[in-house]
Amino acid sequence: MRINGNFINFITFKFLKKYFLKNILILIGLLSYGALLFGQPVTASDCPQAVNICNNASFQIDANGSGVEELDNSPISNPSTNPASGNSGCLLTGETNSTWMIINVASSGTLEFSFGAANGYSGYYDWIMWPYSANACSQIASNQLAPIRCNWNLSSAGFTGIASPVPAGGNAGNFEPELAVTAGQQFVLCLSNFSNSITTLPLNFFGTANVSCNTVIPVTVNSQTICPGESVTLTASYSTGSLTTFTWSPGGMTGQSITVSPTSTTTYSVTATGTTANGGVASGVGSGTISVLSSTNPACGCTVTASNTGPVCVGNTFNLSASNLTNGTYDWTLNGISIGSTQNVTNLPTTAPGSYTINLTGTDGAGHVCTSSTTLIVNPLPNVNAGSDISTCRNLPVTLTASGANTYNWSNNIQNGVAFTPTLSGTFSVIGTDLNGCQNSDDLILTFLNAIPPQITPNETIGCNPFAVTFQNNSGQVQNCFWNFGNGETANSCSNQSTTYSQVGCYDVTLSHTDNQGCDTSVTFNDIVCVEESKAVFSVSPGVIGPGNNNVTFFNSSQGAESYLWLFGDGNSSTLYEPTHEYDISTQTGYEAALISYSAAGCPDTAFISISYEEQLIFYVPNSFTPDADEHNQLFKPVFTSGFDPFNFDMKIYNRWGELIFESNDHSKGWDGSYGTKGIDAQAGIYSWIINFKPKNNDEKITVNGFVNVLK
Repeated sequence: MRINGNFINFITFKFLKKYFLKNILILIGLLSYGALLFGQPVTASDCPQAVNICNNASFQIDANGSGVEELDNSPISNPSTNPASGNSGCLLTGETNSTWMIINVASSGTLEFSFGAANGYSGYYDWIMWPYSANACSQIASNQLAPIRCNWNLSSAGFTGIASPVPAGGNAGNFEPELAVTAGQQFVLCLSNFSNSITTLPLNFFGTANVSCNTVIPVTVNSQTICPGESVTLTASYSTGSLTTFTWSPGGMTGQSITVSPTSTTTYSVTATGTTANGGVASGVGSGTISVLSSTNPACGCTVTASNTGPVCVGNTFNLSASNLTNGTYDWTLNGISIGSTQNVTNLPTTAPGSYTINLTGTDGAGHVCTSSTTLIVNPLPNVNAGSDISTCRNLPVTLTASGANTYNWSNNIQNGVAFTPTLSGTFSVIGTDLNGCQNSDDLILTFLNAIPPQITPNETIGCNPFAVTFQNNSGQVQNCFWNFGNGETANSCSNQSTTYSQVGCYDVTLSHTDNQGCDTSVTFNDIVCVEESKAVFSVSPGVIGPGNNNVTFFNSSQGAESYLWLFGDGNSSTLYEPTHEYDISTQTGYEAALISYSAAGCPDTAFISISYEEQLIFYVPNSFTPDADEHNQLFKPVFTSGFDPFNFDMKIYNRWGELIFESNDHSKGWDGSYGTKGIDAQAGIYSWIINFKPKNNDEKITVNGFVNVLK
């Protein structure tokens, strides 16, 4: 029932007391909560079966004595610290007989309520409240959802809840601070009948916020001001859940949107019903006011405003727009000629510059006629001039400068008035834009002149090092000629030029000139002249000939040569690459051999090697003789067969005491076994000798020694 404008619900509880105060047994109670909705009892002994508590609803307790413990001491979902005040924490272990309820906020304000009444009931009624959503029960069970209000009753006065200030007769330890709420919020509340009391316990909502038996979805309705005879559409808007039926008052119209045309200011209310996101019943209420002005109000006269999208440039189109006339018609004219009959006219063409006045006549649904006009400015196009066509030499910078506009955009990213070097000839276009944003274009043709390339002819192209060449300039009437001959020499002249190449190789020659059109041209003639040489190099084996050794092999190591001529020095020759030659040694003389090598261009080179004649050194020295005055073996002397120079000879004879007893510089004069000036015969025995001599074909000194036995 409603008392003093507040909604009171009566709840019957059965209490079973299991313990009282701390340090005694914990009390275990059973609270069964039922309600008669549509004539059917509803139980709510667990969170998923929580029932809505609301206005004018009667609830009946069904004490089943099951003693189910709903919550343990979870630190998040059921903390021991009070989240909103200094009172004790939330539910303790052993809290049973719980009743689960859902509070639906129907209008914004402060949420205040109380269970029981001052001095009218006894027992401990502990409770805890969380924000409600489709996942709230599973989040509470898994210790993930924190409460926003809870109370572990300080006293057993049987009077608890949320209120600021505490209601008369209430204990501050049993009440929590009021809660600011907005329409559409929901809360789930668990009430524990800790004392297992059996009584009728009223529930009273007395805050500024109302609650609903169903889930509340906030609904808003647009308000508007109109003139007499105008219509307006009202729409019920919401952001959560699903509303499916809408009933409007006054008028009894249905639907989320309605169109009305009140004659006086009227407030329209809508009542909507539907479902929540989790399938529960939802409802919402909203209202909007339509204010109707007096027919004499200036806002209700016919007023229209014309506008255009100009200024525009010649050749572009423009649009016309008019302000809205309720149920109105429109007539646009230019110089008395109609150019449109709709509120907005688009893509109208322009052909000539100037200032044009466009008139608009509008008529609203009430028959009011109003007029307006708008001035369209059509700007002329700029007279863009790209400049005269250009003929230019390749690789010369060119500057394109347009005129007649404010800014210019050339093709190929060319900057206006900035020099560049074109790589292609052809048409170059420019778009000029004036200060009004109007554009026009022009173009010019750039043509490359056919420059006259240098032409030269050498008197010879291949020669021997050093190679003197004369170049004939065949370029015609040119000037500013510059030659680079490739050998480190240059010349500044357009006449024929000569130079000498002193190193083997092929050379590039470059000639640059300015032709009769003023074009600078340069041509490099690659490998136009080549310089050759051959290098004659050879060796022989053996390098000395003599008796039994007269065949000589010639080994060719020449470079840059393609043909060869061997001159053996004895009147014979050969053109083989590596010949073998037999010399006549009967003359007992040496020879000078020569090799002449020739390059591909016939460039010769000559190398010489002397082949000497040398006799073989053959001699014999006896080891004993018998100077006994007979006719045999009377002298001791060496016997030389060949290779010996008889004019460079010395022989010395020594006795056992190292005394020199004989010396001779004539190889044909031997020792007769005597010594001294008197020719005393030497005693029989062994004597030492030393012979020094020179070979016939070189200056080498040879010393030999040994012993000779004198026999008698």
